[in-house]
Amino acid sequence: MRKRAGSVRAPHEDRAASGDQRPDVVAADDAIGSPLIAQYLELKALYPHALLLMRVGDFYEAYGADADELAALVRIVLTSKEAGKGKRVAMAGVPHHNLDPYLGRLIRQQRVIAIAEQMEPPVPNRLVRREIVRVITPGTVLEDNLLASERNNYLCVVAVAGGHTAVVSADVSTGAASVAIADSDDELAAELDRASPAEIIAENDEDVSRLRGFVGDGCRIAVFEPEDNDTPESGSASPLSHFSADERPAARAALALLRSYLDHLRLDGAAVARRARPRLARTAMLIDPGTRRHLDLLSGAGENSRASLLSVLARTKTPMGSRMLAHWLCAPLVDARRIAFRHDRVETLVAAPSWRLSLQTCLARIGDIERIVQKVASRRAGPRDLVALRASLHAIRELRAALGDPEDVEFAQLRQALENAGDDVVELLERALEDDPPALLTDGGAIRAYHSPGLRELIDLRTRSRDHLLGLEERTRVRTGIKSLKIKYTQAFGYYYEVTRANSSAVPVDFIRRQTLVNAERFTDGDLRTLEAEILSARSRQIALEKELFEALLAAVDASREALLAAAETVAQIDVYASLAQVAGERNYVRPRMVQGSELHIEAGRHPIVEAYGGVDFVPNDCTLDETHRFLLITGPNMGGKSTYLRQIALLAILAQMGSFVPASDARMGIIERLFTRIGAGDDIAAGRSTFYVEMAEMSLVLRGCTPASLLLIDEVGRGTGTTDGLAIAQAVSEYLLGLDPAMPMVLFATHFHELVRLSGRFPAVHNLHVAVADEAGGPVFSHRLLHGSSSRSYGIAVAKMAGLPSEVVQRAQQIADDIEQRPGTAPAPVRRRADPGQPDAQLA
Repeated sequence: MRKRAGSVRAPHEDRAASGDQRPDVVAADDAIGSPLIAQYLELKALYPHALLLMRVGDFYEAYGADADELAALVRIVLTSKEAGKGKRVAMAGVPHHNLDPYLGRLIRQQRVIAIAEQMEPPVPNRLVRREIVRVITPGTVLEDNLLASERNNYLCVVAVAGGHTAVVSADVSTGAASVAIADSDDELAAELDRASPAEIIAENDEDVSRLRGFVGDGCRIAVFEPEDNDTPESGSASPLSHFSADERPAARAALALLRSYLDHLRLDGAAVARRARPRLARTAMLIDPGTRRHLDLLSGAGENSRASLLSVLARTKTPMGSRMLAHWLCAPLVDARRIAFRHDRVETLVAAPSWRLSLQTCLARIGDIERIVQKVASRRAGPRDLVALRASLHAIRELRAALGDPEDVEFAQLRQALENAGDDVVELLERALEDDPPALLTDGGAIRAYHSPGLRELIDLRTRSRDHLLGLEERTRVRTGIKSLKIKYTQAFGYYYEVTRANSSAVPVDFIRRQTLVNAERFTDGDLRTLEAEILSARSRQIALEKELFEALLAAVDASREALLAAAETVAQIDVYASLAQVAGERNYVRPRMVQGSELHIEAGRHPIVEAYGGVDFVPNDCTLDETHRFLLITGPNMGGKSTYLRQIALLAILAQMGSFVPASDARMGIIERLFTRIGAGDDIAAGRSTFYVEMAEMSLVLRGCTPASLLLIDEVGRGTGTTDGLAIAQAVSEYLLGLDPAMPMVLFATHFHELVRLSGRFPAVHNLHVAVADEAGGPVFSHRLLHGSSSRSYGIAVAKMAGLPSEVVQRAQQIADDIEQRPGTAPAPVRRRADPGQPDAQLA
């Protein structure tokens, strides 16, 4: 066997220690006297980095170190197998019919699995020929039940050439791929965070630790060294033409590495590389990883993971639409024309709810065409996959009819894009496939009998054979005089006569006993054996012919791969437009008016996530940022809503630029190219970084990366250190940003440091806002409404009381606060510490 080109190194994939220490259990390399183990080692040498599962009868088995690892990772029994010369080798195995759950466990632990299948029926006293048919890595999973239908499963490849860094993000399960240039650490971190890959392939060991810092431990990172230097085809359709001459070598290197790696894994690397589209930095709003998390774009924080912006918008009916919606959300547009194009489609559907509902009814019947097509391409599709594809293509015909002859020109073009989509494929599948075929091709009966004259003949032969069985059964009853005699079948014994124990003495002498049961005896004879051979031969030939015909079906469907994927993309677009329109109608969103320049004018804006999941009536607020007021300084108490307001403005900007309507009564919005947040922080214990360090690192990213077309959301900078240092840093950051005028970004700055409100007297760009609070007898009432001017109190002690702090602590805090206000600069009186029973009081200076 020829070793596959290329080698993989994954430094973090540690082998489990051997779990069987018995002296007669040897390493697999020492058991080559066993032909089966020798075959296993020969296959293992093709993919030494993978855990090899080899089909042996009804199990997938692993031996030696792989058995140790398999048993430890999926928590199954580690046993041993005869290896000749009185030696045994460690063995672990899983049932062949229940493989996928174990694959899922291994993939979640970032393991690579090679699957070796039996390529011929077992023959007594001869080693079955076996071959590796697939290699599964976390980033190349094709199995539906191991993938989330609503999210892409990305493999990222990172390559450096000509002083530039290129990242290719490819979802092998859908065929989607993109290539981007990400030279700085900030850009590379943002690109990897957007893709959220399951696996990253790097060129060398030096890149691994750098990449690990961007994605953490939840992603497999490996080094791949290809032996070949093939590059993807170039030409007018190549993504390389969209990059500068200096950037192309890096993009070419990343695509070549992707192609080589996928080829190494027995996938069609060239086809995936050809479909790669350029992701140019200037085409989408840049959102750094921290901002994406702060804003709960894809998932909520903590236990309420559903409380995300994606969940608010998710009314899609197809898996392709769900994935496209997430993609749009992570890459808001910066081209006003393209944004308006999307808004036009949403507005058309908002104005026609009945039409939208009819489209969504059709969309709900369309399956995951992208993943079915990719399974066909890798020859992993089964009969039911093709039935699902056939049903989906029928539903696309219904969708075309539901689209009708729309007045909207772009919807008319979308309808045209679906014209004749897969019609030849659906007709072929209609002729060839049964309506409800078995899950496995080896069960037989997937192909319609009249699809092939040869198949019809074999099926007729089997039908006649069943008639012959009934005839033989009746003749044998007459011959033996045993009226209860029956012909039965099991996979273990084949066909046999079954008679009761009471009639066993009446069987003729030519009967051959096969099995004795408690209440019955099983026999065969020459006539039954001859008929059995005919029937089994017909079944075997039928399954072989059906497999041949099915392979031809797969080839025919694969020939239409690009057309089917294009139709799936069109369906996804319609699905996303309908989803956004449904949300806009249900939640009273309005179309934002996109304008040139850097400004935001929002009337009665609402936080989309809090409104949907907060369980209370949301208090709307306005926001105005323009050439005159570029810096909104927001003061007010904890729980007043400052952080919510900051996030709200960012989310509305993302919604508008991804193509959605926004929760507001009116909105006029300029294009934001970069979005930064400095909201909340926590210790990074693993990296040995304190809360304050994390806060300053995030602030450094904001100050280094902001541009005049950026929106900055800064919440409580400086709170992680002492009051004096914190105030100094907060004021210095503010002055730095204000000093960028007239090229300063738009800034929303929330703070507890009331001293900062004096900045408005020095800088005309500063506009003070505060959160309104009503002082009531029972304590402060937070209205969550923003008013002009500044706040004079923080209400921190009142909030502490509301949170249930002991009354003596609250009272003492109020005494200290009053003392500080009356005698500024003087230390408060010492606090008496509560002593342990029987101990004298201790006094804190």
